Amino acid sequence: MKKVEELITKYAWPIFIVTIVVTLFFLFQLKNMRFEDDFTKYVPASDPNVSFYNSLESKFSSFQKKSMIIALEFDDLFTPQSMKTLEQMVNAVSKISAVRSVSALTNMPKIIPTEEGFNVKDVVEILPQTDEEAQKLKSDLQKDELIWGKMVTEDGKATIIAISFHSNVDEYKAIDEVEKVTGPLKGNAQKIVYFGLPIITKQMGTDSRKTMMLVTPISALVLLLVLYWGFRTFQGVLLPIFISIFSSIWILGLAVVLKRPLTMISSALPLMMIALISAYGIHFMNRYYDFRQQYNGTEVIKQTLSWVLVPIFLSAATTVGGFFSLLTATFRPVSDFGFYSGMGIIFGFVLATFSLAAFLTIFRPQRAPKHFDFEEVQSARSPINKLLNFVYHSVVYKKRTVIIVMIIIIAILAIGIPRIKVETTLKANMGASNPITLLLEYFKNRFGGSDYNYVYLKTENVKNPFILREMVRIAKFGEQLYAFKDSSSIANFVMSLNEAVEGPGYKGIPDRTDKIGNLWLYAKGNSYVEGRISKDENESIVECRAEETTTQNLNKEIKTLENFLSSRPHKVKVLPISSPEAQQYLAGSIVDDMEIFLHQPLDNRGAVKTQVLSLIQKPTNEFVLKDTLLTSEIVKGASLQIGDLGLQREEVLKALNRWNSDAPQEKLENILMNDLALDESTAQYLADELMKSQEEVGRRGKMAALRTEMEKVTGKLLGDEFQFIFYQVLDSQVYMPADDGNITVSYALTGSPIIQNNINSRFFTEQGQSMVVAFIVIFLLVLLQLRNFKRSVLA
Repeated sequence: MKKVEELITKYAWPIFIVTIVVTLFFLFQLKNMRFEDDFTKYVPASDPNVSFYNSLESKFSSFQKKSMIIALEFDDLFTPQSMKTLEQMVNAVSKISAVRSVSALTNMPKIIPTEEGFNVKDVVEILPQTDEEAQKLKSDLQKDELIWGKMVTEDGKATIIAISFHSNVDEYKAIDEVEKVTGPLKGNAQKIVYFGLPIITKQMGTDSRKTMMLVTPISALVLLLVLYWGFRTFQGVLLPIFISIFSSIWILGLAVVLKRPLTMISSALPLMMIALISAYGIHFMNRYYDFRQQYNGTEVIKQTLSWVLVPIFLSAATTVGGFFSLLTATFRPVSDFGFYSGMGIIFGFVLATFSLAAFLTIFRPQRAPKHFDFEEVQSARSPINKLLNFVYHSVVYKKRTVIIVMIIIIAILAIGIPRIKVETTLKANMGASNPITLLLEYFKNRFGGSDYNYVYLKTENVKNPFILREMVRIAKFGEQLYAFKDSSSIANFVMSLNEAVEGPGYKGIPDRTDKIGNLWLYAKGNSYVEGRISKDENESIVECRAEETTTQNLNKEIKTLENFLSSRPHKVKVLPISSPEAQQYLAGSIVDDMEIFLHQPLDNRGAVKTQVLSLIQKPTNEFVLKDTLLTSEIVKGASLQIGDLGLQREEVLKALNRWNSDAPQEKLENILMNDLALDESTAQYLADELMKSQEEVGRRGKMAALRTEMEKVTGKLLGDEFQFIFYQVLDSQVYMPADDGNITVSYALTGSPIIQNNINSRFFTEQGQSMVVAFIVIFLLVLLQLRNFKRSVLA
């Protein structure tokens, strides 16, 4: 120790100069300091949850990881001028090299009826040129569940542009570029709002920097007042502060040199250093002033170092051990915090001993404060000495009372430990008035939220009817959960296509793969569809808008959906509807679907299933009644063919009614030949078309019968969304669970709220582990110092 004392006093100037140079070097580095709060980088890239989440970015362009949202508010979105503004903005964003895909109202798929059937076009292809056309488009889109309430607000005044960036770009620079390009194109928009995960992380970094810059001076000022109260000298007030500030500069500069961005937790580092390192400076200055009363010259420094060097070193060692124990955490903000805090303590020890001693050797105070005089301490005339003497006498002469009071305080406070609740929502973390919270509230109120969770499906072919139907069921089940609301998937688009092909009332998923294949021809090249299906078509996602909820509720809802997914068939085979086993399963499946759509169990489920089974077993021709109303429907269904033959619907209707009333029944083609003077081949053609139309009427009648039965059971009118269920009564084949099934599907849940929740849960688990390690490390260090087991346990 004597050698260290001699070394410091001998080389005071070099130590002082090196301290200043190192401080200036690290201070210069601070201009490159940056904060990063991307939660996917909080854990190792090998983490299975985060790795899976990141992998979906390359598979689905609609996946919102490196992405942002632009919200546009108008007096009325559906005017030619507003739609033009939207189109210009979408076109401008699409040209940015960093942008991978853009989803907006203008490139959403729209099914357009034509005389020959229908076409699928992007909305941009039918942009209105007049106010009348704009209102007509608005009326049409209000019926489109992919657009209304999702891409467009319910009041028809606001819309969003969802932008996905390439995975290798700097999303912060990309966001700046988007804002720069879109700002001048605001046009007649009343408001333009930018949002997205990168914007949140960027804002959090900005807030962290501001907080650090605001709180650190305040804490320094508070410490200055305390030091002035204690020391009443220039050196005694400023030197401990400078030591802690220098230590803060060194660790922040070290982070820049190591090219490690800081996290929001790291913004507390300067405050930590002021709180911890200043104590070392205070110990040094306190002992220095004691010896300044007795010694002169370098002897003061040597005596001071001989008293404080070992205690400060041992104190620093235990503190460093505690902080470095956090390196066992794989949660990056925690391990970084532990590393930088530990290094800060090491820097603080060096500064509070070597550098401070060197400074006082060069710039020696003329005298010590008066209240450090031994007689003054004993007399306890000054307020600080009165306080310290009170503490001294309490601890020495009233030990039992002090211990009892402390035990009571600890017992009372310990009662609160089981009541601790973990809450990690942004609103809880950032505060109600924070810009991020206000943005979240805006998107929640206008668009139902801005975060997304995803149900990932992997199978042999996502275009299989069974898979598409499961997507619909998942979406409907998720409607009751805050974290999985407003779902959309390729299944929604297929149902709309099917209704366009088969007519109103057929908004369902066909039971045959060939029918799906015919519908899929219309989906080719559409960005909405292609953004939600992998290139090999064996993976897809159900996209769910997530409202912000409590951590406890999110955990509960994730478990609820996981249980639902595990209860669904994961392996199925196809059986014809003629099989009694298939009929039984389909009846049960329809009842299950009713409960999923209603979000409640059905009363008397067994009886309901029996009634559904009886409808399944009936052929469609039993639902065609021989009455004038249904005969008219049959003729209406074949009106195109009737018109092509140059016939009037009324005369065909009359012939068909006569055929229905004949007994024994004559062949329809014979009646058509006699009543309408048709040749044999023409009569046969028209009869075939009328029979097809009759089959269609029967199909509708069978679906209507199921609707009527379900409305009796539930006691309520069932809307168009239940068409998905009613359509299944027409199935010609059934997808049944089977261990030897050749159609398989697996599910996984992910999304930014889910990943953040997993990371937060992991954080608290690892925090407990780190505390155990810290206790062990510190105990061993204390045992090494005290060489006494009892005292080490107490410490």
